[in-house]
Amino acid sequence: MDDAQGNSRGTFLSSDYIRDSFNAAGAPNPANNPEAFKGLLRSRILAFLADLAAIAVLFFAASILFGILGILSLGVLWPGFGLITPVLFFAYFTMTLGGSRSATPGMQWQGIEMRTWDGLRPGYVQAFVQTLLFYITATPLFGLSLAVALFNRRKRCLHDFLSGSVFIRTNAVQ
Repeated sequence: MDDAQGNSRGTFLSSDYIRDSFNAAGAPNPANNPEAFKGLLRSRILAFLADLAAIAVLFFAASILFGILGILSLGVLWPGFGLITPVLFFAYFTMTLGGSRSATPGMQWQGIEMRTWDGLRPGYVQAFVQTLLFYITATPLFGLSLAVALFNRRKRCLHDFLSGSVFIRTNAVQ
């Protein structure tokens, strides 16, 4: 599948795709391109913290909007206030990781981007799956999810293996 700029985008459809994702044969190789993975784990953590700050600003704005809408609707819309956080998280990460830059604003600041195991840019479905798996694995297993990245050459976390994604330095693929 191609995006608006004519770049190939990965798909996330078959069990072969998932099985092959553990090898990540098409993504940059740390043996051939060590710069693509230098300081990656630290950059990912800093990028996530920056993204949390951006989401906090969005949450504040959405809270004000829901407060006003709740008053105008005489309280009918206030139960929807509980959906703000999950909708913001999933929309933010899915739209930015699946977008043309394959990176959240925090990742862009740190100079990293997401690729599929075969080196292509992810689509929105894979970005959603990546986000979902991140929250499933990071919430109860936060230390374990990050510890996995310490023991593989591509610095892939648990949710990266499960979603077939690889994070690399942006300048390594330009």
